[in-house]
Amino acid sequence: MFDSLGWLEFLPSYLIQNLIKNENKVLELVKLRSHAFFHILPLSNDMFAEIILSSNWAIRRTQENIYIMAKKTMLDKSEKELLEVVFRTRVFPQNPVGLKMTEEEIDKALRNINSLSDLKEYFVQRDKEEPRLHHDTFGIGKKIINKVDRILER
Repeated sequence: MFDSLGWLEFLPSYLIQNLIKNENKVLELVKLRSHAFFHILPLSNDMFAEIILSSNWAIRRTQENIYIMAKKTMLDKSEKELLEVVFRTRVFPQNPVGLKMTEEEIDKALRNINSLSDLKEYFVQRDKEEPRLHHDTFGIGKKIINKVDRILER
């Protein structure tokens, strides 16, 4: 079974900790990955991890994790300032692969973000505009993405 969990090595520890709380989800993901290609062959560990990392579930958990870390270390910041700190972790140049936004775009987005929930949903919506896989040779990944999202969001 360990080989079937190799994709976990590609996930950050906070996602692993959150995921292993629900053994049924892990088992469903293992089963999905192991029969991804035409219900016969497994999906590679790195591609499966990429799908999980781009899921709405992972986007939300990542923003929560960054918020918790910021709140613990930036005790003097207001809620709005903490949300901005978390927001900027997803924006270029602070994040080299982050969203490319002008200061005006950032300010406009932040005006509509008043809670961690608003922030998480903002990035879920923004990420829907971006391709979730960079190497989906057979188009199999797109089909699996929806299944992964359903499993993780339960």
